[in-house]
Amino acid sequence: MGLAAESEIPCTPRPAQSGIRWSRRSAIRGLLGLLCLARAKGDSCYGAAASADVPGFQNAPIGVTVLVDGPPIPAALAGFDATGELRLQVPDTDAPAWQPISKGVDEMVSWGACPDLRPGDSFLCFGDGTFLAGNWLEYENGLVHWRHPRFGNLDVPTNRAAGIVSSAPFSVLTRDRLVDQLAKPCADYDRVILANGDALRGRILRGDEDRIHVSSDFGPVEMPRSRITAVSFREGGFPRSFSDAVIIGLEDGSRIVLSRRADGRFPVTLDTATQGEPGTAAYHRLKVEDRDSQPSTWEANVSVRYFQAFTARVAYLSDLPVAEYVHVPYLSYAQPLGLDRTPRGAFLRSEKAVYLKGLGTYSACRVTYRLERKYRRFCSNVAMDDAALGRGDASCRVAVDRRTVWHAESMRSPGALAAVDVDVSGADRLDLIVEFGPRADELDYVDWLNARFVL
Repeated sequence: MGLAAESEIPCTPRPAQSGIRWSRRSAIRGLLGLLCLARAKGDSCYGAAASADVPGFQNAPIGVTVLVDGPPIPAALAGFDATGELRLQVPDTDAPAWQPISKGVDEMVSWGACPDLRPGDSFLCFGDGTFLAGNWLEYENGLVHWRHPRFGNLDVPTNRAAGIVSSAPFSVLTRDRLVDQLAKPCADYDRVILANGDALRGRILRGDEDRIHVSSDFGPVEMPRSRITAVSFREGGFPRSFSDAVIIGLEDGSRIVLSRRADGRFPVTLDTATQGEPGTAAYHRLKVEDRDSQPSTWEANVSVRYFQAFTARVAYLSDLPVAEYVHVPYLSYAQPLGLDRTPRGAFLRSEKAVYLKGLGTYSACRVTYRLERKYRRFCSNVAMDDAALGRGDASCRVAVDRRTVWHAESMRSPGALAAVDVDVSGADRLDLIVEFGPRADELDYVDWLNARFVL
């Protein structure tokens, strides 16, 4: 197809390599994790898919813990404190029991699976990237009155909010593009995004559970909430990348962004719930401080399903400059490179789990990064995106300094994640290559999930 010749990378297939050497104990632990995760029903293999009777709370969700260094570990999340210590319960390799371990936030990449935004639900988007599920009660005098089913009633100033998703669209692509619309700030006006895709510019004066009132270029406008998909506030917007922060994802689709303070501590305490609520899955007691709302402290029993750390030990490829991107279309349509998105603009998804970081590619293509000998390892999980609808099939390779070091002859959909962990110490160049499969380029949406360099 020409990509190998252009990059001078040999195209002879080589055995798939992970670059990981596991100890016998690690291998046993990994097998136990697979057995636990195999009990899942309808969730991702990287999500809080299975459950176990973990000390402190029964039927707790089990997630895969991805570390900066070392193999993944199946574990239940037991806590996280302001100093950045994550507490986990892991299966004992020598006995049918669970043992506590602790990991510093700088040792972590992620735990569990990020919950998706639920179609039809409402979400309040904060300027720091936090998404909070709940109900939009009222808007007046520059305040959004919001109710979360566990944190209760909150008053949020609009200068601290990016916008509101009034009713998340059922189409995955439409929903994700709507989120990206809210991420872009508008300096001079509010926007009301209607269910038919139209947008009304102006200033939102007030609103309640039935109607909102807008001062627009056409004069005063009153419209029912049922016609509105979302609103974005002027000077809003939120980041798509994070630094020195963690994200905690809740079962209801909420994602809470917590930045490390100047004193080195995080404004959060997460513990095992001492008393569960009947008929609920509230396994954790979460207390978050210094929020842009009144009250400024959120505290409740919740079910945490996802944790991701953004620290200086990891550099995500989607946050770094791309030296070269080449796409060779099978017919005529050239696909763009997706940064934390698929080429079509949707979030990266595999087996119904959402991934906030990674690259979205489409056959046939080559993505090149200049390393300047700054990194130790390149790590990622490679999979067909859910957008492939079970029909994608492509060949993938990783080359370091023009030498193939990892090769997957056939990445299919649906299929298991393929782990990549290769040494790039002293290297100058990394190439990620996706080639046509047996059905040409039919729905070959290949995701490089959590693609990262380790420093």
